Amino acid sequence: MTRRGSLVYYLTSWICGGFFLTVAMFLQERASPTGMGIGPSAAGAAIITTYFLVLIFCAFLSLVFAFLLRRLMVLFQAESMWQWILAGTILALPMAWAVRWASRVTDTIGLQGAGHQIAIFLFLGVRGIAEHHVLLALPVAALTSAVLFLIHRAFEQQ
Repeated sequence: MTRRGSLVYYLTSWICGGFFLTVAMFLQERASPTGMGIGPSAAGAAIITTYFLVLIFCAFLSLVFAFLLRRLMVLFQAESMWQWILAGTILALPMAWAVRWASRVTDTIGLQGAGHQIAIFLFLGVRGIAEHHVLLALPVAALTSAVLFLIHRAFEQQ
């Protein structure tokens, strides 16, 4: 698993992607008059609290994003950072739409108990972003894709 850097690659997607999303959410909170409701007004506490929650609720989606991005880039033999950034940015939109669809399906069928908890953990933790702030995912995906390109390139050239 570590020969091709998979462990580093997926952990980077989770940790860096979560950090980029936290910073984007915090900047959106500061720029928007209505805000996103991410926590206390103290900057440090808001960022730490949000980052913790993002790491929990975005773990599955960041791993899926990294997996799909790597598979697409290997399939298309992309060897430039701009190709990875463009593909990651484009990939963020269908993933956001999938989260929106999953949240609506969950609401429609009315999951209860363990099914509801699993759906929240896998998809619905970023429901508010997918439904109201979809464009927030674009710069986050671009930055994450750039970092993932560097990790992928470092391990593929060995």
